[in-house]
Amino acid sequence: MAKAVSARSRTSKHPPEIDLLPVMNLFCCIIPFLLFSATFLEVVVIEMAATEGINSGGGGATANLMRSEEDRLQPKIIITEQEIFIGTASGSAHVGYAFETELNGEMVVSFPWDSLSMKLTEVHDLLTEAYPQIEFHKITVLTVEETRYDNIIVAIDLAGAVGFDQPGLQVAPSASVNSAMAGGGN
Repeated sequence: MAKAVSARSRTSKHPPEIDLLPVMNLFCCIIPFLLFSATFLEVVVIEMAATEGINSGGGGATANLMRSEEDRLQPKIIITEQEIFIGTASGSAHVGYAFETELNGEMVVSFPWDSLSMKLTEVHDLLTEAYPQIEFHKITVLTVEETRYDNIIVAIDLAGAVGFDQPGLQVAPSASVNSAMAGGGN
């Protein structure tokens, strides 16, 4: 004899629906927090002009420096271990001496940046008044190998603020920089 179908077997069994609302609420709270705590990197590019004139072999020979009037008048910021100068191929002027200062608990070498800014302004004004047909945008930072990166960047930024917005960089041994200073008509 066959048994009658019970009431339990007539209802179909469906798995319960998954409630995603709590998970979505969690993500809505976490995503803004992660975005606020994220660190975004800003890359700054300094376009440098091609430079020539200092031999890294220590000889300090100037090759084709007097090629044109503009090249002869192109100013240079010369940074040595103890001093900073500004000048052209025909001569240089002393800006200031290096001094030690504390930066983030560490003693570092720095220079009198206010004096450099004033001298850069004077040089730019003198050059533009004396040679109005030449637009002076190029400047070279001539430095020794031991110079701190921060000092080079500050010198480039100060030159750019004055109007020398096409910086060049020459890194040479101390002997080359000293012989370039002696050959430049100190």
